[in-house]
Amino acid sequence: MQDKLIATGLNKQQAATYALLIESGELTPPTAAKKLHLSRSNTYKILDKLIELGLARKSEKNKKFRYSPTNPTALARLAAKQRNIATAREAAVQEVITQLTSKYREHTDQPDVTVVTGRSAVADAYRLQIQQKAPIYFLRSTADIATMGFDTMHKVRTEPERHNIKRHGITPDKSTKPSHESNLERTWIRGEDYVAPVEWSVAGENLLIVIFGDEPHAITIENQFVAEAFLQVWHILNTCLRAMPYYSKLPRD
Repeated sequence: MQDKLIATGLNKQQAATYALLIESGELTPPTAAKKLHLSRSNTYKILDKLIELGLARKSEKNKKFRYSPTNPTALARLAAKQRNIATAREAAVQEVITQLTSKYREHTDQPDVTVVTGRSAVADAYRLQIQQKAPIYFLRSTADIATMGFDTMHKVRTEPERHNIKRHGITPDKSTKPSHESNLERTWIRGEDYVAPVEWSVAGENLLIVIFGDEPHAITIENQFVAEAFLQVWHILNTCLRAMPYYSKLPRD
């Protein structure tokens, strides 16, 4: 039980103390300290913290303080509170990043380059790009699902819609079914014309290059000029593809 309680946001001692309260129903601090193998002063601090978190209550009986647990549903309220705090922190971080980045760019045009390896790390690189909260322009590789798995790539593709982020994709027509995502504008490219196991995407100042192989890699370049350059190339390619005489026949069955 303690591991699950820790997963809710409690530290090890708080989880152990709350679990003991649930099991015992009511405890005095000296009894709790003895069972937990903690000092009395530390036990008082933990019990008072549980009260602050809404997980315990204190009463006095025969001139002795006693602590009892609140209904475990209080954990849901605690989780909701932590989620709201995390959301507020994320919003604050995004705001300060925007302000600081403009100042940072005044003094340097050196790109920030990050390289990660592994499915989990590559999925995180996609999420970081989504956090730009800017339209995403990408050239898709059909090697994505074979390397990353359908569920992971489905989350990557659908997450922007939950944030009202528009996606603009150049997508090989082979092994690809038309998408009905409302936030996706698709341009087709013949599957044989792009077979590289590499996906390119840009959002804001974030250029993401994902190399699909036995072990996927993601290269993230944070730089205004590099991102703008790729976006210009993307629009040139997009215009040329739509002007091709065969374009009206894409995607092919």
